[in-house]
Amino acid sequence: MDNKLDLLKAALGEVRVKEGELIKYHTYSKLGGPAQYFYIATSQKELLLSLNTCYELKIPYFLIGSGTKVMISEKGLQNVVIKNRSTQIKLGAIKGKVGKDGLGIEEAQIEADSGVLLGRLNEYLRGQKLKEIEGFSSVHSTIGGALFLDPVLLDLTEIIKVWQDGEAFEIKPFELQKSKHVIISAILRVKAA
Repeated sequence: MDNKLDLLKAALGEVRVKEGELIKYHTYSKLGGPAQYFYIATSQKELLLSLNTCYELKIPYFLIGSGTKVMISEKGLQNVVIKNRSTQIKLGAIKGKVGKDGLGIEEAQIEADSGVLLGRLNEYLRGQKLKEIEGFSSVHSTIGGALFLDPVLLDLTEIIKVWQDGEAFEIKPFELQKSKHVIISAILRVKAA
């Protein structure tokens, strides 16, 4: 494993791969012992790099977002724990009318990274005068975790960018499988407030 660890650190950054990091400092529940190796991905690019590196080196990994849906033993985990902190939100296509008062947005497409908290997404939507998402998930949940469990959020989703076995590609929401896919980002259809 030492050789694989050297390769992992070379790919992800010597100082960014931590050994023995307590997972409880990175979950909403504040539970979890030490991770054998721990890495924080702060963008889609870093998330894909970490997943691909673990896949190529055949190193087991465990992916967490905000940690609202996981309970990790105080004994910790004997693999690479990847914390997804990818937080980009982009306004895509908009549908609306131009009138004497300016542009009236009726509906918009929003692309959100899987590490975006639902509370942060709702702040963004408020700022764009779009309807907030009122699903079943906590505002502390990430898009990546909530899409697997929240039918309201899934219903607003048009396209999901996923990773599976070294490949990133797009799928429709009904194709999403928890045992196969890692969510990278989602394109949501949101109406005006």
